[in-house]
Amino acid sequence: MAVTTFLILATGCDDRFDSRGRHPSGEGKMVDVTLDIGLADEADSYDLSGTPGMSGTASTSSTSSTKTGMDHESAFDFRLVPSQQTKAGTFYQPDALYNLEIRQYNSSNGHLRGATFEKIDLGTKITLALQEATRCQLVLVAWGAGNNRRLGTGALDAVKDTIGSYLIKDLDPANQQDMNKMPYVLHLKDVNVSSDGRIYSKDGEAVDVRLRLQRLAARLTFTWDYKVDGYTPQQILIHSIPTQYKVVASPDKKDNTYPSLLDQFTTIQYLNSTTAGSYSCWIPANVRGSNPAATSQLYRIKSNAPTGSSYIRFIAVNNTDAKKKLDYRIYLGGKETTDFNLYGNHDYAYEAAFKHSSTNLPVNDLRVTIVDPIPASQDNNNFVPTANCFMVAPGGAFCFNPYKYTVNGSPVDNTLLKGWCPEGTKIQSVKVLWQTLENGDVGDPVLGTANSSADHTNIVDLTDGANFDKARIYCCVAPNTTGGSGVIAAYDGANGTGNILWSWHVWVTEYSPNPTGNESVDDPLKRKQKYTNRTADQLPMMDRNLGAMAGYTETPPSALEKSKTHGFHYQWGRKDLFPSSYTSDPSITEIPADLSKPTRGLLNLYQPDGISYYKRDISTSNPVSFQEAYRHPAILYKPARSTGWNTLDALRTAWGGDADKTVHDPCPVGWRVTKINDYNALFQSDPGINTNTPLNLANSNFSADGGTVVRFESNEKGSRTTYIRFTGYWNGTTTYSVIGSATLLWCRDNVNSLGTDGNNRDAGRLLEIRINKNTNQLTTNALTYTGWLKEALPVRCIQEQK
Repeated sequence: MAVTTFLILATGCDDRFDSRGRHPSGEGKMVDVTLDIGLADEADSYDLSGTPGMSGTASTSSTSSTKTGMDHESAFDFRLVPSQQTKAGTFYQPDALYNLEIRQYNSSNGHLRGATFEKIDLGTKITLALQEATRCQLVLVAWGAGNNRRLGTGALDAVKDTIGSYLIKDLDPANQQDMNKMPYVLHLKDVNVSSDGRIYSKDGEAVDVRLRLQRLAARLTFTWDYKVDGYTPQQILIHSIPTQYKVVASPDKKDNTYPSLLDQFTTIQYLNSTTAGSYSCWIPANVRGSNPAATSQLYRIKSNAPTGSSYIRFIAVNNTDAKKKLDYRIYLGGKETTDFNLYGNHDYAYEAAFKHSSTNLPVNDLRVTIVDPIPASQDNNNFVPTANCFMVAPGGAFCFNPYKYTVNGSPVDNTLLKGWCPEGTKIQSVKVLWQTLENGDVGDPVLGTANSSADHTNIVDLTDGANFDKARIYCCVAPNTTGGSGVIAAYDGANGTGNILWSWHVWVTEYSPNPTGNESVDDPLKRKQKYTNRTADQLPMMDRNLGAMAGYTETPPSALEKSKTHGFHYQWGRKDLFPSSYTSDPSITEIPADLSKPTRGLLNLYQPDGISYYKRDISTSNPVSFQEAYRHPAILYKPARSTGWNTLDALRTAWGGDADKTVHDPCPVGWRVTKINDYNALFQSDPGINTNTPLNLANSNFSADGGTVVRFESNEKGSRTTYIRFTGYWNGTTTYSVIGSATLLWCRDNVNSLGTDGNNRDAGRLLEIRINKNTNQLTTNALTYTGWLKEALPVRCIQEQK
């Protein structure tokens, strides 16, 4: 930081600037520097401007208001209040600096010098040896009592992101001992350390000032008063909370927001049944920007909130019908109604008063969802052909016969499923297995929130499950989301008990390409691509991986959009989908053995409540049958290296090869997994098998682009293109490989031979593209015949018929 930062951080002390300060004459010599270190006071967000606190009746609201200060259409009054009102009896600062670490870095983030101190009294002067240097950086971190994390002597880039997530739920704002554990940090970006033992700004001004470290966390206090007859408060949920504190924030270069939406986020849950109360917690900074459309509290709604904005859901339940609820959404932020930022070292105190009528519910207040669920089967006559994947728009509903699947436009019996149904019982119940949120860990669940852990009928319902001809599974997905995926499952026991008989992928998306027709379509919501370069008359393909949230014909504009193109991964010959990577950090390689918690760098799955994490698993046991695998659609089966996940001869033709589409194919109705020769058009000449052949490339900066843009009509400019993302893949059991530098796309071609022991070294066919990230050069661009069938890779779907 420049010298102005020192001024901001210096409170109650003398500031002296010496314009005659000397620039360091060289670098490398050690000099003793004395630092006077203290803590900055926390900032009260209410006092940051002279305008009135935000409320349900901000002066820009065009609607009339009552004497109580509430808009006549408003379900509640919500305002930011001075945090001093909440300070009585609480402690806001530690009594000392615990585990203080001071590190000096050069302008390229390389480590120069450093020191650590177990405990330093506030205001203590510290003398330490630093390296004489120009344009260097100082990072001071008081990690907190009992915290053994350290920056260490590596480059700042490698360590600056994470401090830890344990603080989110474990520190009590009203406990002095917990305050001693709170981390404080100061990052001085651009300073000079001179031979006279002083610190200068980059402009040569000397600074004689105490350095004030800032608290990393924001303090959130929420106070409520609920007076709605017939409803009782049930739960408070605080959504879109970053799970990790940052040593040094890395704002987005375009919009200055942080943390990245590809980071992990969580939901804080507070069970509440009191009509009046208060709750406080610490949260990491979540700076999401502002939106001028939020002209009053009534317009602080999802459509006006920047993606990833933190918000409170206050849920009240009907006293006579537990399924009926009022779900209030309150977006957090600063004093202006347009502000959706939460900063570290700030205190945010909010008050909410709920006083509307229970007989005249606030139907016009878009901040409130009136939950009165109906079964997914009610008024749902949208019967569709059956496949292992259903494409449905947000808010859509459909029903299908689970004992069928569709081949070339005609229904045929799923004899495999019928054979697995116990005599006389068949499908007894259906439930949601898992679902994604709209954007990784932020946004709403794309299937919806189930009525309860036992009752999912508002999302998925069953009638006539014991009748092979009349059976219907009904599904109705949540409206007003940007899309994602979920899985619904059928059980041989009541209420989701017993074994899973079969499961289906629900792909929630506005993308809806026509599965008939024989030409390219360029409308992004209907786009499909007919590959014509040096090929016979092959049918059009989807423009994206199966299950992807987006498809592109050029490099996506951000790391977030690149991750949205990943889609899901599939073990060869299996219908079940597994999440891909979801990160801007290609260095992620290690997958923790404990998969019961969210996994950094991978797309996380959520349970039917839309809040709780859904656990994935890996099994390294012996190969399993189709029935065993389909009973456990969230388990990746990865036995020893020389065997496949399934050794049955039926696996050889599981995806149909040259024959018709099979019951194991994961694509929607009218589509099927591509064959390996369907990718010939992407090459400049006929590709050899396991032999590199030049691609019809339309881009060259593969490392920055995170994928390839490839022409498929010709190798000339103007040819249509498709973007193929380097998703990487889950290699083995604990390693996720080559994120940002390789893609491998399974193809459906039959496996020649499994061998007597299931050996599949010469088995699955795939398109393989890899780069060397250090040189930005393609190292592999080939059609490959040596894919291990147990590995889970993305697929693309091609039309089944004209």
